[in-house]
Amino acid sequence: MMNRGLVARKPGYGVGGRRGAAGMAALLLVIGAQSAAARHIPYPAIPDTPIVTSRHAPPRIVYPKLPADERVTPDDFVYDDDAEDLPSAAQQAALIDRLKLAQLSQNYRPHPAIWRIADHDTTLYLFGTIHVLPPGFEWRDAAVDRIAAEAQTLIVEAVDDGVAGNGLAAIDLLTGAQRKGLRPPPLAARVSPSHRAALARFRAALPPQANSMMDALPTWIAAVAVSFVRDYRSGEIPGPGADDWFEENFRARGRPVEEIEDGAQVMATVDAIPEADQRRMLDRALDAPQLSRAEMRASIHAWARGEVGPGSALTVDLQSVTGSAALSAPLLTDRNQAWTGELIRRLRTGRGTILFAAGAGHFIGPGSVIDLLERRGIKVTRIQ
Repeated sequence: MMNRGLVARKPGYGVGGRRGAAGMAALLLVIGAQSAAARHIPYPAIPDTPIVTSRHAPPRIVYPKLPADERVTPDDFVYDDDAEDLPSAAQQAALIDRLKLAQLSQNYRPHPAIWRIADHDTTLYLFGTIHVLPPGFEWRDAAVDRIAAEAQTLIVEAVDDGVAGNGLAAIDLLTGAQRKGLRPPPLAARVSPSHRAALARFRAALPPQANSMMDALPTWIAAVAVSFVRDYRSGEIPGPGADDWFEENFRARGRPVEEIEDGAQVMATVDAIPEADQRRMLDRALDAPQLSRAEMRASIHAWARGEVGPGSALTVDLQSVTGSAALSAPLLTDRNQAWTGELIRRLRTGRGTILFAAGAGHFIGPGSVIDLLERRGIKVTRIQ
């Protein structure tokens, strides 16, 4: 199954696609928010409460008599009876979600996984990131800060050139403005007939400008946007990821930030995925159940605790979104192989301390960068 995690928040396979899709989703919601802001609802003012004083009694507050339709508690409400208003199913589900979210709060010290490869004159640290995190999420510890301070060079998937900060520019880059003016068919014509009703329900809450923009997106980017918008609607607000912190940290100290691949080429390769596979991806995005905030955060909590084994929420999430060969090859398998060769080259030709930070999904399980390095005879040590 290839839907939420692969191209959205977690475990992280590519910076360019997720930033463009995040910009797309943000713009969709901004447009909707502006439309909602135009509707002004007047509320009646509550008169000031008079305070009546007396020489024979303490001050007494007199509450105004409100009309029946504005009272919080009706006059005939029974306090001592066993009868009570039970919460609705939706209210009970919301309460359960809040309880689960509280249980998943960060009542632990972050301890994310870090690996190291080295030779006589080069040390290269490997760190799996989450590209989009909830604002204020704590993920660094002393070891992360020490390695960031020690490393002379940072290598990332793609260098942030400022496009991510401009939602319109990111969308323009990804929608096919560079595809020789070719506009894809409307989304309704690209989903299977069995999913058109689900697409219509999803788009019903979007303003006309956003719907028009969705129709201009490549199919796989539209699938990404569906996942992002659903996360927004559930109350999960995306914030800067670990990659962003590393880039800002190294730039602030005047240290080089280099990319391990040509991001534009990766985007072009993914965009060239057969349309039939992209359309199946869109169908699956529409099929995906609406996850609670607690469920969405389970894998990032596992990541922050350094849980990358077979049973961790991070690994389970990765396995659930690996998808078909047509999609996983350009997003995961091919890149892991290319990165492994480049890391070995830098280890043998470079000098000093280097930090490589890329999506956590590239460092987990068979076929990962860790696995491929070990297959090629490189000793990989997990130091945390």
